[in-house]
Amino acid sequence: MSEKTENRNKKILDTSIIGILVNVALVIIKSIFGLLAGSIAMLLDALNNLTDVVSSVVTIIGLKLAEKRPDEDHPMGHGRIEYISAVIVAIIIIYAGATAGFESIKKIINPAATNYTGFTIAILLITIITKCLLGRFVKKRGVQYNSPALVASGQDAINDCVVSVAVLLSAILSILANIQVDAFIGLFIAIWITKAGFELLIDDMDDILGRRADRELADKIKNYIADFEEVLDVHDLVLHNYGPDRFIGSVVIDVDSSMTADNIYTISHYIKDDVLDAYNVILSAIGICVVNSETNDMREEIIRRLEHIDGILQVHGIHIDKEKKQIDLDIIISFDTPYPDATLDHARMHLTESYPDYEIDIHSDRDI
Repeated sequence: MSEKTENRNKKILDTSIIGILVNVALVIIKSIFGLLAGSIAMLLDALNNLTDVVSSVVTIIGLKLAEKRPDEDHPMGHGRIEYISAVIVAIIIIYAGATAGFESIKKIINPAATNYTGFTIAILLITIITKCLLGRFVKKRGVQYNSPALVASGQDAINDCVVSVAVLLSAILSILANIQVDAFIGLFIAIWITKAGFELLIDDMDDILGRRADRELADKIKNYIADFEEVLDVHDLVLHNYGPDRFIGSVVIDVDSSMTADNIYTISHYIKDDVLDAYNVILSAIGICVVNSETNDMREEIIRRLEHIDGILQVHGIHIDKEKKQIDLDIIISFDTPYPDATLDHARMHLTESYPDYEIDIHSDRDI
């Protein structure tokens, strides 16, 4: 395990422990004062904090399991366990919300008076401030160290602030106007928790299904490779995610036809090492597209002719063999294009009309 990964895991672990300690204290305080006030809303708020404790524990377990070394069955490691732990956190939140909803409905059907005091309000204010600060801290750490489970826990903690504010309003209305809305506030809390849980679950499932790699990271890697003097163009970068900050990928570079096999091997070796050092991304393969400087004008004309067609985002990987009269190239068609096959046919027809003596072979790439 690299030093960067060890530092990341340590920061996530420390953040989770801080979250556990703070939430345990909040659970105890809110449970005591919720029982004294006879407030279902305050007790459900305490339950909400208890789910945060469980979430942090799950985050720690997921982190430790993700640290397992690669084995024969999982040669790329176990980093995706962190995504599974984030899903478990979301399910816990949904369950807590559903349970809270049933309890609140019972209280609405069979209402009971609450007994809030000024001291109760002071306690609620303190817990709201504490929870908001904790949520921002945990979410910031989650973003900083690319931990979806921490981001989920932090967002849940921020949501808790809104929930606690609703409880505070219920207490103020009870004291000042003797208006009993405690059970309704409890139902609001339940709906809020459940909604947040489903949003987190959908987001986490995207990671498991195979979310697009961050465009900013992809652009940085391509620009970094393009800065090599021998590289004429960079395209077809594919990044496979095996957990937060664990990418393995491949890329294709255009090089001049005058380069020898030894030159190509050397530059490929440097690119792999430098990208790994700079971005912690393993490039398992670097494809080569050979470009003849004598065909530059023709290549630029092909790009100009095709990129004006609606739905075509990019034209690359152009190889022109004037002796055999062959043109090979790749195009990227937008996912928003309703008829991608028709767009491909349009591009092929356009080039055939422009270069009737050539055999045209166009490949459709995905926008990844």
